[in-house]
Amino acid sequence: MTFEHLFGRERLIAAHRGHRAIRPENTLSAFEASIGQCDFVELDVGFSSDGVPIVIHDDSLCRTTDAESVQNFFPPYAVASYPYEMLQALDASAWFLRSDPFGMIEQSDHLREELMRLPVQKIPTLSEVLMLLREHDIPVNIEIKDMRGTLFDASATVKTIEVIRALQMEERVLLSSFNHQYLREAKRIAPQIMRAALQEGAHPKALIAYLKDLDVACYHCDLEITTPEIVRAVIDAGMLANVYTVNSPEEKERMFAWGVKSVFTDFL
Repeated sequence: MTFEHLFGRERLIAAHRGHRAIRPENTLSAFEASIGQCDFVELDVGFSSDGVPIVIHDDSLCRTTDAESVQNFFPPYAVASYPYEMLQALDASAWFLRSDPFGMIEQSDHLREELMRLPVQKIPTLSEVLMLLREHDIPVNIEIKDMRGTLFDASATVKTIEVIRALQMEERVLLSSFNHQYLREAKRIAPQIMRAALQEGAHPKALIAYLKDLDVACYHCDLEITTPEIVRAVIDAGMLANVYTVNSPEEKERMFAWGVKSVFTDFL
């Protein structure tokens, strides 16, 4: 399904880093668990030191892998400091069973048993995840992580789009980033791929003029800074408002009542 088609619908649910309430985020198991439970998937793309686009949220390996206990990994455990082959030695799932970040495991012995039966999850490549989603005809919002301060600041957008093009998924992808320069570059090199501006903390000054200058289809803003006035202004300007991270049923209903097109949620 293309995003152009999908966005003709209302009250869309986006799986934030996959079904991360019951699976370790941004792993193949999290994306598999989201199939049939959402309208589209959201993921984050970073890079190994040898330039492989990989799916991981943090700049550091500490929270979602066992890097601190693995030989040849050292502080500050930066994702972009290690080649893809080394990253494949890491366990990207044991932390979830241990920490139960959403309190779901303690509520269900069945879930604990399911998780214990799962194979060890690795950090997947962007290509691996896109192939899975393409197989199931699920659109995907790819957030390009802000790579400023790394070797990949100048190439993050190009490398991401190369993978999308290789799999012929241009119409099934929505590109977003907090680094809005990446969106300008994406427009230049792949204008057919839909784009969205991510924002937190505070809205840009002269928001609508700013978004029109960026030439984005969507505005993805933090729930904490979302107001009905902002949503209406974005819609009236011909763009879509999508909000993250919306985890309570009451907040979901409130966002949809305001006219929000999609909510990003950890609970599907």
